[in-house]
Amino acid sequence: MEDPMLTLTSLPVELILKIFSLLDWRTILVCREVCRFFRSIAEGDRAQYEIELAVSGMVDGPPSPFTTLDRLALLKERNAAWESLKWVESQDIPMMQGHIWELYGGVFAQSSMPNVLHFRQLPSKYRKVEEKTWRVALDIHVRDFTMDPAQDLLVLIEQPTSLPNANAISTRSIRIHLRSLTTGGTHRLAPQPAILVHDLDAQNVQAAYTLQVCDNLLGILFIQPEDADPELTIWDWTTGKVILTRFSSEIATFAFLSSRFLLVGSVFDSEAIHIQARLYVFDMTQPSSEKSGLGTDYFCAFLWPEFDFWTSPMTISIRSDPSPAWQHNPEARLPFSTAPGERLFIITVSLVNNGRIASYNMFVSADTLLSHIETLPMEVPCREIKWDEWGSTGTRLMRSLSQPSPWVCYVFGTKFVSLAEPTHTSPQTLEIWDFNQLAMKRDAKVQGGTSNHVRGTTVICNVFANEIHTSLPYRVIKRTLPPRSSPEPFFAAVMCSEDNIILVDSSHRHLRILTF
Repeated sequence: MEDPMLTLTSLPVELILKIFSLLDWRTILVCREVCRFFRSIAEGDRAQYEIELAVSGMVDGPPSPFTTLDRLALLKERNAAWESLKWVESQDIPMMQGHIWELYGGVFAQSSMPNVLHFRQLPSKYRKVEEKTWRVALDIHVRDFTMDPAQDLLVLIEQPTSLPNANAISTRSIRIHLRSLTTGGTHRLAPQPAILVHDLDAQNVQAAYTLQVCDNLLGILFIQPEDADPELTIWDWTTGKVILTRFSSEIATFAFLSSRFLLVGSVFDSEAIHIQARLYVFDMTQPSSEKSGLGTDYFCAFLWPEFDFWTSPMTISIRSDPSPAWQHNPEARLPFSTAPGERLFIITVSLVNNGRIASYNMFVSADTLLSHIETLPMEVPCREIKWDEWGSTGTRLMRSLSQPSPWVCYVFGTKFVSLAEPTHTSPQTLEIWDFNQLAMKRDAKVQGGTSNHVRGTTVICNVFANEIHTSLPYRVIKRTLPPRSSPEPFFAAVMCSEDNIILVDSSHRHLRILTF
């Protein structure tokens, strides 16, 4: 008589392998300790690939000719290359004569004329991405733009025309065009007509813009050079509907924290006695087209420590890449790509301290911010999260050693790239600061690793009202660039994307693309 009490190990091996293929990497590691049989399965190609993806902050790609073993080998080679900064190709390209550019989704774009944009899909050896270039001639003069290659989306702000009386306050209509990235024609998902119109109270035609896309959401921050308050508007670009609009002198920067929550940075508060930076969080599931100030109807706010009496903050910026909803076009059939949740935010505050200008960078993961938000009751708005509740262990706050630069794409995923104290006389050193905590844990077990782990506490004195301690761990990977000879350029800035590092030589107007 057969035993009715069947165990998991009595199932056919093919079925057990199928069950293991559906497990996340944490469960696989737990199963690995159950018995020798489970250990043998957990050490198989599929399970090892799932673990390698998790440690790398990556997700598997769509079905393709790449087998699991192929993907695992490519991923390990890619990780080894990044962890030693051993790129496989170096290519120099010229800067165009235009004044606007963008780097997003593995595509670098720049203008040559006000109505012509040039695009370059950056290559990758380990993810099998081929380089491709194309140009788009447009029927408008472009003031600024952004793009999302996965959605074939190109967002263009048309250059406004000058007012007859520049000194008269007037409402100006800003026209935002929704086009195809590959053709320049109307985007297939855009409303008809494929133009968003934003009425801006403006005296000056030279407003500045910050644009970001997150799936069907488009955010634009309008900053004017005069006394008019900055305006931030979020649209559903597929319908043209306004989701949120805020105007305030306090608004300085924004970023999408998730598909639901919007992060808005401020260091200005005319009514506050003690000045402190704030990161406001807005819930975009509660849409409203009504214009309102920054201090109303926000979901919560992350508070920085108070600045001391001798410190005057000037600006704040938030950088993070890619967007929380980013995913590659499945038609590309890439073997793997960066997981959307694996994102580092770099929040930079520029200030005057005792008569000297300085900048401080805060490094914080999206998960840290979202984990605090998830604990708050949804029905209670305008909650304030004190610095001691989130900042000390969840962030790393350090003085920036680099000068402010317009080349701001210095973060991708959990990596921050910089040139360490560049000078015209000594070789330049390229640095990656990686805040991937799982990779650090595994790296610590490997003998002879090439990275330096930073786990100690950073102490900031004489900037804030109290001494500030932060301790988010990270690892540093360095590589010294070749010594400069007479034709060798001096790189003033560096940028990072999923598969590339871009060195910027502003003096000779060219870029060096390093490919992994």
